[in-house]
Amino acid sequence: MPTSMPCPSIRIPVELLTQSSFSQFGTVIENPAHSTLPPSQRLPLPDVVSANQGSALKFIDVTHLSNLYNLAPSKKPARAVMNMFVCAPRELRPHEPSESMPSSWGDIDFDEDTDGNDDRQLFDVQILERHPFTTQTFIPMGLSQADRHTQYLVIVAPTLPTAASRRNIDRPPPYPTPKIKKSKSIKDIFAKARPSPFTNEAAPPPSQFSRLHPSQRPKGPGLPDLKNLRAFVATGNQAVTYGAGTWHAPMAVVGDRPIDFVVVQFANGVGIEDCQEVALTPDKNAEEGLVVTVDSDASGKVLVKAGIGSVKARL
Repeated sequence: MPTSMPCPSIRIPVELLTQSSFSQFGTVIENPAHSTLPPSQRLPLPDVVSANQGSALKFIDVTHLSNLYNLAPSKKPARAVMNMFVCAPRELRPHEPSESMPSSWGDIDFDEDTDGNDDRQLFDVQILERHPFTTQTFIPMGLSQADRHTQYLVIVAPTLPTAASRRNIDRPPPYPTPKIKKSKSIKDIFAKARPSPFTNEAAPPPSQFSRLHPSQRPKGPGLPDLKNLRAFVATGNQAVTYGAGTWHAPMAVVGDRPIDFVVVQFANGVGIEDCQEVALTPDKNAEEGLVVTVDSDASGKVLVKAGIGSVKARL
């Protein structure tokens, strides 16, 4: 049974999934030619070369896979695994006025009148999970970018510092963390001296994690930062990689039909090291808990209400 965590009443708007807006949580994989952003807001293109006798373009390093299982308490090695998730559309509940706090990521009135052609529904976020020692890539299959009737939500949260996690559940974080080796050899002690007696280096060597993208570095044992939870809408031409240890909701499909996802990650078969979950329980004085507000137009396309693309969505 997952650890439970009290949560406030917050309504979260939907943002457009772009690499710049998602960068602290992971990476977005998409063909740059299909980007809906104006050229001025696009990130530099990844390296690209000609391939397949000139019939294809090969984009280099579009996402980064991390295997941090050497930090796991069991020290059991992991292997690369590829699974398929067939994700059915989620049930949304009808919109109703609420006194929930607006999310810090969308300065809008959730109870304002919508356009007569728009439909507003609510998705309750009841659980978050993370994979502390591995990235996890979700690749949708059989879904077109032009499909307006089926999309998916990517719901993520930063990680709280350990001390803040203790305040939220009144006890230390519930999940195992690597044990710190306190006893050090004479060689280890002298190795920290500068200049080093072994190499004459004036500066300490860089951390093994300094070469990793910030989203892929170890997050520590903290619980999710619920007040900064964010929700993004993705189209069929976008895949997403959650950085190692990124708190996220299980994949949430919105629309008419299921989406098949190929999921690539590492795993070592130790349950608590492969996946950790937190059930979200509304505070005793909370009206509803964490809720993503899903607005859609007459065709069923989810509308963007915060961040990049929000103005365009309202035109």
